[in-house]
Order: sequence, then structure tokens, then C-alpha cells
Amino acid sequence: MFWHSREGMTNKQLYRWQWLRSLLINVLGMGLPHINTRLRKFLFRLAGLKVGKGGFIGMHGWIDDFHTYRITIGDNVTISFRVTLVAHGPRPGRSNMNIVIEDGAYIGCNAVVLPGVTIGKGAGIGAGSVVTKDIPPGAVAAGVPCRVLRSKDEQPSDESP
Repeated sequence: MFWHSREGMTNKQLYRWQWLRSLLINVLGMGLPHINTRLRKFLFRLAGLKVGKGGFIGMHGWIDDFHTYRITIGDNVTISFRVTLVAHGPRPGRSNMNIVIEDGAYIGCNAVVLPGVTIGKGAGIGAGSVVTKDIPPGAVAAGVPCRVLRSKDEQPSDESP
């Protein structure tokens, strides 16, 4: 869309498009009931997010609406309820502020993903986690700050009482 680019815009125009993106993403998109995931993704794409096919994006979360060009969500990604994606802020010495969520990843309820993070293909993030660094493909990670609990190569233990 024509408002995805900031080139040649005055501050007043930027503010207006910021307001519109915020309305599309965080008011209309995140406020829809969970049965309207297709409509939610349509609104996100309209606002400038790169969102893949399939998957699920839960409601009542918050997605950075001013830096939508920095967020990429792959195919068949599940983002649970009340997840926050922040693609701005002070990160000293960090030029990459992009958030990349690769295909098949899962992010649990109330998780926060900070700028400059890549969540690998098929990785799982636990509920309430704060993701501050990259998560490798297939890993299971949780905590504040988020750390890898089990990598793709490790098998879960079958300890039954």
C-alpha cells in the first residue's frame, strides 16, 4: 500500500498514517473475536505487516504499529492471546531491529518479543516469556528472560511416576 513507505511524507502525514495503522492493527485487528483470524490477518497486511498463510493470531495483543515494516510473521505461525511484539526502542550497538517469526513457530499467551529477535522455524515460546535474543529452530524456550529449555536435538524425557 502507498502508506507503507515514509518517503516524502511530512510529520503531519506520518502521524495520520500512524493513527490509521494503529486503528487497523491494535483496535480493529486485535479486538476481533478469535473466529475472525482471516479478517485479522487481512487488516494486518493492509497496515503493512508481512504475515504468512495459515496459523492463528490471538486477540488482545499489541503489535508495534509504527514500525510494521520490521515485523515478519511466517506461514502456519500460532501467536496466542495477549502477545506483544515490540520493534522499536533503545538497543545500543544494534542495527537490526527486525522481528522475524519463522514458519510453524508457536508463541504462548502474554509473551513479549523484543526488537532484533528471530524465532526459528518450529520453535515454541512458553506463556509469559520475554524474548530478548534469537531462539533456534525447533527449540522450546520460556522464562523471563527467555532461555532455551530444550533444543531440537534433545528428546523429552519419559519419566512417568
